[in-house]
Amino acid sequence: MFGCAAGAALAHEPPAAAGTAKTITLPAREFHEECLQLAARQRIEYSFRSRTPVEFNIHYHRDGKIRYPVRRKAVTGLSGSYLPQRADGYCLMWRNTQGTTAELSYRFATTESK
Repeated sequence: MFGCAAGAALAHEPPAAAGTAKTITLPAREFHEECLQLAARQRIEYSFRSRTPVEFNIHYHRDGKIRYPVRRKAVTGLSGSYLPQRADGYCLMWRNTQGTTAELSYRFATTESK
């Protein structure tokens, strides 16, 4: 089962819909995660902005390891897409490594790839 997870200061939320847009306050040294199940060749399009630099990744768990097909450090914005070759649960995660809160606005949506 895949749902949204967050750092200690953020509550557990229901699973993400096919298209999501949110603005959140990310506490200092905490993370926020949006997880969803993707079929093979189902693309996820994403973008985000933050005034404070954050770490961002898309990851999945396989064979007892965490795999990071997308991983960026100290970014204030990014947009892109990811097309998995295999069906699995995938998570978009933002980590605030700063000592102050970060206002984070993000969106993502899934599309069928042809």
